[in-house]
Amino acid sequence: MSKIIVMLENEDRELNMSLYDFIDEQYRKANSIMVCHVTEEEYSNMEKQIKSGCLNERLPRITVQDMGYNRFRYVVTYNRLENNLLVSDYDNPNKIGSYLIDSEGLHYDEKGYQITNHPMARGFAFCSLRIYTTESYRDIIAHYEARQTIDELIQQKTKELAELIGHHCRTCNTECCGGLGDNNNCDRWSHDISLNFSK
Repeated sequence: MSKIIVMLENEDRELNMSLYDFIDEQYRKANSIMVCHVTEEEYSNMEKQIKSGCLNERLPRITVQDMGYNRFRYVVTYNRLENNLLVSDYDNPNKIGSYLIDSEGLHYDEKGYQITNHPMARGFAFCSLRIYTTESYRDIIAHYEARQTIDELIQQKTKELAELIGHHCRTCNTECCGGLGDNNNCDRWSHDISLNFSK
C-alpha cells in the first residue's frame, strides 16, 4: 500500500506516497516523527474520519474505545540524540533488542530498547509529525534489509568493475588503486581519471 495518513499541526491528511520515501525525507531533514501501525480496518475508519473533518484523537474527551483505531502501536521514531530511527516491535513492547536505521542502513542492537521502554520515551512523545501506516514491523524490517542488500551489491559490483577495467590518471601518470575516486597518489588537486581498456 502506498498511502499513509499524516497528522500535521492543524490538519490530518492522507498522502499518496510510500511510507519509506516519507521516512527517508523526514530523516534527511532531522524532523521528529512517530510512525504507528494500524490494521486495514482501522485505516479505513481513519479515512472516513478525515473526510468528516479530522481524526477522532483530536476530539475532546474521546475515549480509546471510541477512537476507531489503536494509536499506540509505535513502530518507528526519530531519536534526536543518536540521529537515527528506532524501529520497535509493538507486539513485544518490553523486549530488549531493537533495530536502528541510520545513514549507513539497518543495524540490530542486542541491548536496544523499544520505543515504549526506552529511557527517552517521554521525549519521543513530543514529535512534530505522527504517521499512520498499515505496514507492519516485519514489513519495515524486510524493506530496509532488502534495500541494504541491493546497496551492498551495487557497491561490490562497482568495485569489481573498476578493478576489471583498470584506471589511469592523466594528471600524474600513475595507476589508480582502489576505486573511481582514488587520488591518493596524485600530487595535484585535480585527479582526472581515464579508463584504460588495454588491461
